[in-house]
Amino acid sequence: MTKDSAENETHDSPLAARQVTATLDPYAEEPLEGRGLLVSLESLLKRPGRLLHALRGKTSKSVVLPLSVVACFCLTFYGVVVGGLSGGEQLWQAPAKIVLGTLASAAICLPSLYVFLCLGGVDARFREVLGSLVAMVALSAVMLIGLAPVAWVFSQSTDSVALMSVMHLGFWGIATAMGARLLSRFLGSSGNRARLKGWIAIYLLVCVQMMTSLRPIVGRAETSLPTDKRFFLQHFMEMLGEDVNRDPGVSARGR
Repeated sequence: MTKDSAENETHDSPLAARQVTATLDPYAEEPLEGRGLLVSLESLLKRPGRLLHALRGKTSKSVVLPLSVVACFCLTFYGVVVGGLSGGEQLWQAPAKIVLGTLASAAICLPSLYVFLCLGGVDARFREVLGSLVAMVALSAVMLIGLAPVAWVFSQSTDSVALMSVMHLGFWGIATAMGARLLSRFLGSSGNRARLKGWIAIYLLVCVQMMTSLRPIVGRAETSLPTDKRFFLQHFMEMLGEDVNRDPGVSARGR
């Protein structure tokens, strides 16, 4: 080997290494490069395989706790945007209800997720399932942060509770779909994907019913919590009817 060729190989090897790294599957399992909130967030967005590697090892706590903080912070921020339609006490009530409702829905659905996976033949430990669910919620919350500026523009330019409810519901659906895709890559296999899809449907139903039970979240009401029980479809249809028939002079801030 000549001196020139050796120097060329030396100069090209870092570039070649970076190219090889760039072409790796982001879901390929590899150790985390450090610990902390920012490391977990970066891995969630760019290299989720590192999170899965940590969940399957002995460092699951170093992933679950930071992702839980990320999820709570992002949901709180988006909740402030949701409460911005009405202002006042909704600026803190809406974030609190969204965070508590999401965490409660995830906790309620966690046992069924573990059972569904076991019936599907997945040899997953409970902490791995818990961590994967937390990663799903965290990614959904981060996605909502990305959509928050769009929601804020509409919340400041319209007072239609029905329109904003539909928009927030659509954004939440998009964000949850992204999180569900991550969960499927973490825990899904050819034998249990049907069961996993069934569980995702259950999770969606629990979430919308939970938020209905904590209403009002978008807009205002006479009380901070409902005094009656309603199915989410019934409440949604009644809300649409009230928004169509309401007095144009009455805004969401005064309801």
